[in-house]
Amino acid sequence: MLKSAYDKAWALALVAPVLVVTFLLARTPSGGGGVEPRFWAERRAVARIEARLTYPEADRYRPRVSAGGCLVPPEPIPLKELARLEADGNWAGIAAAYGLQGEWNQAGSFLARMSSSPDRDSDLAAVHLSRGAHEQALQLLDGVLASNPRHAQALWNRALVLRDMGLTMKAAETFEKVAALGEQGWSREARAHAVTLREETMERARKWRGARDATLALLEDANAPLPLQEARQSPGVVRQHFYDVVRASPSKERALALMPLARELDRIQGGSSLGDYVTRVASRDFARRGQLAKGYAELVRKRTTAPESLVESVRASGEDDLFVGLALHNKAALRYLPDLLARGQRDQDSWLNLFLEREQARKEMADGEWWKAEQRLFNALQRCREGAFSARCVELEVRLGILYGDLRRLTEAEQHVRTAWSWARQLHEWELELTSLEVLVHISRDRSDFSSALAYVEEWSARGGRSPNCYWPHINQAHTYYLALRPEAARASLDAAAACPEATLDLMYGATFAELSRATLDPKDVERLRHALDVARATNPMPGDAVYARYIEGRFALDREHARGVALLTQAIEDARKLPSSDTLAREAWTLSYSSLVTDAGRTGDFARVLELMAGQLGTQVPRTCALAAAVHNERSVAVARGPGGELVGDYQGDRKAPFADSPSTQLVPEPVRRALKGCPQVEVLAWAPVFGRTDLLPSDLPWSFRMGKAAAPSVGGASSRRLVVSSVEAPALLQLPRLPTWTPPPDEPEPAALELLTGSDATPSRVLSSMSDATEIEIHAHGISDPVLSDASLVVLSPEGNGRYALTADIVRRQKLAGSPLVFLAACSAGRLASTTTHEPFSLPAAFIEAGARAVLASTVDIPDAAGRFFEGVRQRIRGGAAPAVALRDERNKWLARDARNSWTHHVLLVETSD
Repeated sequence: MLKSAYDKAWALALVAPVLVVTFLLARTPSGGGGVEPRFWAERRAVARIEARLTYPEADRYRPRVSAGGCLVPPEPIPLKELARLEADGNWAGIAAAYGLQGEWNQAGSFLARMSSSPDRDSDLAAVHLSRGAHEQALQLLDGVLASNPRHAQALWNRALVLRDMGLTMKAAETFEKVAALGEQGWSREARAHAVTLREETMERARKWRGARDATLALLEDANAPLPLQEARQSPGVVRQHFYDVVRASPSKERALALMPLARELDRIQGGSSLGDYVTRVASRDFARRGQLAKGYAELVRKRTTAPESLVESVRASGEDDLFVGLALHNKAALRYLPDLLARGQRDQDSWLNLFLEREQARKEMADGEWWKAEQRLFNALQRCREGAFSARCVELEVRLGILYGDLRRLTEAEQHVRTAWSWARQLHEWELELTSLEVLVHISRDRSDFSSALAYVEEWSARGGRSPNCYWPHINQAHTYYLALRPEAARASLDAAAACPEATLDLMYGATFAELSRATLDPKDVERLRHALDVARATNPMPGDAVYARYIEGRFALDREHARGVALLTQAIEDARKLPSSDTLAREAWTLSYSSLVTDAGRTGDFARVLELMAGQLGTQVPRTCALAAAVHNERSVAVARGPGGELVGDYQGDRKAPFADSPSTQLVPEPVRRALKGCPQVEVLAWAPVFGRTDLLPSDLPWSFRMGKAAAPSVGGASSRRLVVSSVEAPALLQLPRLPTWTPPPDEPEPAALELLTGSDATPSRVLSSMSDATEIEIHAHGISDPVLSDASLVVLSPEGNGRYALTADIVRRQKLAGSPLVFLAACSAGRLASTTTHEPFSLPAAFIEAGARAVLASTVDIPDAAGRFFEGVRQRIRGGAAPAVALRDERNKWLARDARNSWTHHVLLVETSD
């Protein structure tokens, strides 16, 4: 008995600690920081978020249920439990608690306290997703998955981001990767999401193709059924091809047989234009028209371009509708625009007239009258929305996005194209969905949003693209990978592009190939480049194309045959200089040739040559002391400082790992280079895009300015002091900009007799330009937005002219002669901002004013408050008092920052000056 009792006591003694540990574990979940299990159970019970969080207790699967459309505010999180988590420094737990309740701002503030890690970045991406910041979310998640492709939460969250961006096929593919992980609950739901997204997307494609094929079948078979049901589901594509079917009708009877379809389309989209059209065609003399109609039908079947001889003969025949159709099938359709407009007005077909409005806008853009194109497209879009909403509205929205993309107003471009994409999905316009994707690729890449650009390309491919669909995605992936500094992926995509059956190696291929080839030394590369340039020269015979091809050849040779490469790049610079500045490809070759030579000089340690080349590019003097030159050419960069004693200190980096847009300026201009400028009273900075415009290149307590051009000689007779102020502008209603405060002179300054004030409707571009010609000081208080107009980027919004023009743009300013060598103050939001980080020009009004003859320009590169006018006035008064502009800017900035730390925007005021 004693032994039995002893054994039982001993067994209990062994079990008791286990029970205690088990109890404690039950109360303290892994990573829970001592928080009650009920706390996390309650958080999960009320959670309605779709995103996944990495904190273990927050990521247990829970089926989400509908709240019935009612927004029920969450219960407050118990402060006692939060205090326990905070006492343990468990920021991830606190962020998860807030995240589960959808309090994302709070969650984000605690995640910001944590250092970067895959889990933290996945959770932070969920915060960005909740705010609709898809670009930032995608970048974070791509980084997580690059290091851990099976990160469950990051995969799930990436699928949600892609879905919300409209990239449904890639979202489905990503959900399937989650399903393959085999997680309880999550895998089943991921698989269901994938099936739904893929089916919904491909169903739109099937309906669009079915409607297209059913309509085109009428060309082949007179007995084919009329696609009445398809017209009700997808009226846009049916109507688009209906015109061709009517034009191709070989007889009166065949035309009249189409009347039921014409009336159905008229019923859906309003009016009677298609019924009237069929009646007009049926009344024609088919003894004469019949053969022309058969020829038209053959052209449509083969999907070939109409030869000009055929277009001209049909124009002479008097068969107006056939002429319109053939002109639209000709690559040089714009040359026939006057005739098309005249015939379109006679027909009074709103569908056709909206198309002609789009073509007129294209011509106005080609003529440099972009403001007319902008207003035309806005007006046409308004009429389209007020009528029967159709595919034409989507096309106009896309065209407006392309216009803004050409003008480098990239935020507006993206907004319009994404709107078009949403409309295309609603209307089952599959072809327009693909067009929107293609435009979004270019916009995202120009914004240096490489993650989105690649996602758009991949979605295009996943949807089947267009036929043929091999070369376009691969070459766009290759160029995007190259810009994102991912050379291995870029080279793989480039090789895949070259292997495509339909590959016609263009200049994008040649440029990307030349850049990537310096990382590898394949003996076959010489022959590959020669082949690419031969193809490009044969298909691109314009002068700018030839200059660009020479740049590519020189870039390729620079690291292999140095002397030959230098000679070719120097020749490209000279050839480009002879062409008009409107030749953007030649101008890009000029810029890239310079940056190639500058970074090559840095590579060889010839830092004096770096300064000489940069000064030559900027048209300024080579500084003898106190100067900084900085340049970036993709993964290569160089920074050279010339100190107060003329000594040179340089830094060359040949293997940058992150794009310049994502890099701090301290990486481009490291501390040893900055230190060499110690003791300088002020510093001249020589830089071209993408470095030009960076306001953090040097410490803010050091007076410095960008230098460009040379000081103009005083005008004959010596102009007296004359001040021009532009204020109280009446911005066009289409821009929806708020009215700015009225400018008033400082109370302690007597108003000079030579002050000219342009306000309200008088502040038009033509009047402002005329008044600027002999001014010695120019102040512009107005809104600023981005826009390069072919080769420039920022603009200031003025009051519209009679013809609708409202913008003071860099290209116009550059052509002016500012005889008074003025000091210019651009007190406009972002008037000095660069259009994008991948452009090859210092696209800005400050640069344009310098080229026109200004001696100095101050402008902000960020949005500024209404009080900014007083800041610019303070700088002006200091300069009038004898201070150098760079010193005046530094001192006034310090004064404003000492008064209020929220005036940090003053760090982003740009100063550009000419050299003496």
